[in-house]
Amino acid sequence: MVMKAKKIDGFSLDNILQIFSMEKRSQTLHITKEGNVGVLDIENGDLVHAEFGDITGLNAAIEIILWDDIQIELFPLRSISRTINSSIINILLEVSKLKDERKNSLDESGEALLDSSIEKAEQQQYKEAHSDLVQYMKKNRSNSVAWIWYSRIQGNVEIMKKALKMAANLDADNPLVKEEQSKFDTVSDHLTDDVVRKCYFCWAPLNKSASVCQYCRGHLAITRETLTQSGSADAGWLKQSHERYSRILGKHPRSLIALYCLALISVNSRNFQDALAYLDKAAKMAPDKALFANQLKLLLDHLARQSVEEQPVSEKTATAAVPVSEETADVVAAPEQKMILVVEDSSTTRKVISITLSRQGYRVVEAADGLEALSRISEERPDLIMLDVILPKMDGYKILSIIKGNREFKDIPVIMLTSKDGFINKMKGKMAGSSAYLTKPFDPDMMIAEIRKYV
Repeated sequence: MVMKAKKIDGFSLDNILQIFSMEKRSQTLHITKEGNVGVLDIENGDLVHAEFGDITGLNAAIEIILWDDIQIELFPLRSISRTINSSIINILLEVSKLKDERKNSLDESGEALLDSSIEKAEQQQYKEAHSDLVQYMKKNRSNSVAWIWYSRIQGNVEIMKKALKMAANLDADNPLVKEEQSKFDTVSDHLTDDVVRKCYFCWAPLNKSASVCQYCRGHLAITRETLTQSGSADAGWLKQSHERYSRILGKHPRSLIALYCLALISVNSRNFQDALAYLDKAAKMAPDKALFANQLKLLLDHLARQSVEEQPVSEKTATAAVPVSEETADVVAAPEQKMILVVEDSSTTRKVISITLSRQGYRVVEAADGLEALSRISEERPDLIMLDVILPKMDGYKILSIIKGNREFKDIPVIMLTSKDGFINKMKGKMAGSSAYLTKPFDPDMMIAEIRKYV
């Protein structure tokens, strides 16, 4: 049987190893950093083996523990021969010493300042990035990469040109320098403003009013036009920027700019389910920022009004990167939070309904089919049920008849939701005991108004 891995978030590898040592735990850890995977084997609290690529033993352990920005997965301890005899405490002391040596080396060369400025620039903290970069370049004016980043954090077109020219004079053959110069040459004819902004995805300069990047063709905001016309953005730039903002979000889980840009990337990729999750989290974290709430509503309305046939293909394989259910804060507070069960086999439609309801203060429980729905009803006893007619295994009418035939649950209001329209279908639902009947594509505001009649 394949064992499912357990992920650990919020703790450093140093802390985990110390805890395992104290608790005498036995575990195999898979440590991932930027596609590289290292393995640590812990037996009764002792680190007994490590491997990374062709390296094994103590050297592999030290290399892995030195990594930052990692993902950690736990597995049952595998059968392995011992290759490490040092205690975890001694290994961690050695790693700490090496980290200090590396930090001092970076401080002397100034590279820590450059790294700091790049990290701030990626988070669009341009003023802070400029301060670090200027300080670095006082001693390192011959670094072409630094001049590229200096151009990227500039809004003034003339200063940008001079920075790119300096980078080319220093290292004309550098691929990054060539790419940045080519990018500027491509978009320069479209620049009419003296002061510009930068594309979220490819760093190309843009007029402040631009809604689409002239270089990578990425849409820069969620609008009605974006939702129908997106999909032409350069896939390479979307992938690069997704990796960048995912890395930022890993280090700064409450980064609004990372969440928003990941939502934009998802919309440009027509992966609307991930876009919903990112935008919903941003809107909950910053309820005072109308931008997130307004664009989330546009996306919810767009998906709600789609027919079943128009559901994005990506929902079949996509899994939202930021699970909405983990957020507990509601946009609209309710004195007595009512629970609604949403029974819908389309994951995107289910998520649209769930987010719309949660933003109105309702607690939402989800089910993808009839059997799961009956289980949820028994466990949770919801105040209202949103029930799709067309479901796998058991259709909505059959589920409705079971609910209404149960003395404990027969009084729960049930609103039928289906793509089928017509008098006969509505009468069939009414005769089976439904309280109301909504036809897809539906209007979220009308759905809320109908629900408020019953809870």
